[in-house]
Amino acid sequence: MTRKPQMASCQLLRLAAAATAVTSPLTPLSVGRARRRRFSVAARLLVVVDHHTTYPTDDAVRHPLKPAASTFFPRAPTWIGEMGWKGILGFDHGVVQAPLGPDISGPELAAAVANAGGIGFLRLPDWPAPDRVRDLIRRTRSLTGKPFGAAIVLAFPHEENLRVVLEEKLAVLQVYWGEFPRERVDEAHLAGVKVLHQVGSFEEAAKAKEAGVDGIIVQGREAGGHVIGQEGLLPLLPRVVDLVSDTGISVIAAGGIVDGRGYAAALALGAQGVCLGTRFLTTEESFAHPLYKKRLIEINCTDYTNVFGRARWPGAPQRVLKTTFYDQWKNLPEQETEENQPIIGHTIIHGVHRDIRRFAGTVPNATTTGDIDSMVMYAGQGVGLITEIIPASEVVKRNGRLVKAPDPMTQVAINGWPGW
Repeated sequence: MTRKPQMASCQLLRLAAAATAVTSPLTPLSVGRARRRRFSVAARLLVVVDHHTTYPTDDAVRHPLKPAASTFFPRAPTWIGEMGWKGILGFDHGVVQAPLGPDISGPELAAAVANAGGIGFLRLPDWPAPDRVRDLIRRTRSLTGKPFGAAIVLAFPHEENLRVVLEEKLAVLQVYWGEFPRERVDEAHLAGVKVLHQVGSFEEAAKAKEAGVDGIIVQGREAGGHVIGQEGLLPLLPRVVDLVSDTGISVIAAGGIVDGRGYAAALALGAQGVCLGTRFLTTEESFAHPLYKKRLIEINCTDYTNVFGRARWPGAPQRVLKTTFYDQWKNLPEQETEENQPIIGHTIIHGVHRDIRRFAGTVPNATTTGDIDSMVMYAGQGVGLITEIIPASEVVKRNGRLVKAPDPMTQVAINGWPGW
């Protein structure tokens, strides 16, 4: 046993040297031979990586690569579930539940996510309602002893609601669709509240960085609901990661992510966590109308449009489910808005009774009555991956269960090869 680490170390040295020889532009090996040998070396190296990611590096008995592991594999094994929020808020998983408007993510959903170790968000009213906000927070606290957050859309009146969030000292505040300067971030920090700013462009991310936020949610164009940017997540996310690499700001990926595969892809691009919207929308605790949830499972396609809510929220395009109603009206003339349309239903939003007109930007919640199929149904591009309605805790657990990558190549994709 005493010679095993030395033998393994020599083996790793030989493998690394062989890999270098094969991949070096100065290699004397022929192209064909190099290709054949590359795959052989790569396969053997993956076995080495697998052992390294399985056993602690300080266990010289079970980890046969000690001490060579610390030389050739300086990074600690990455456990996906531990990459997210540890060191910021202490959450167990890097899974964030997107705030779903206008009241789809209520106390039941936010608490269920929090209890599972993720970060749940209450979606607060888009109008001054401090008493309602305080009630939502206290109802959520009655369902969980774990931290959670609240979200505010900066495009609407929010000062009174924000004041309550700070007074109640929630764990985290998410802001979106507007600027949140350093003085506001400092105010939140003074109250013990962390700040996440959701952005849709590199320029927005740069402003959020200068403001001193704790985290940036990068929303790609693939996201459902109101989409502030035009870029896809794949090109935008790594740019933001690079932007904040000299800070302690965490980056969370949002847009089209549904399961652990999307989670792993986001981590490979440098994110520390993922924000899921449509997946949490289709859960048992979501306050969405049952027919809305049913359509999310039945329909696999979405579209980017500005048909809905033009009068109430101009300049705010959305990604919606391609329902029969939407396909019929997707070419609606620009001058048409919900204001001159007939009433097609009724709903109660944050305790307020409201009419729903055709082309309104209001999704049907559990209280909604009327022609549900003629109402807007927001959904992200990942909706085709959703096949069942499950508990919110299961969404967190399924992503968290991809804690250890199932094969060495996935670990390499996330951690990078030695020396990267």
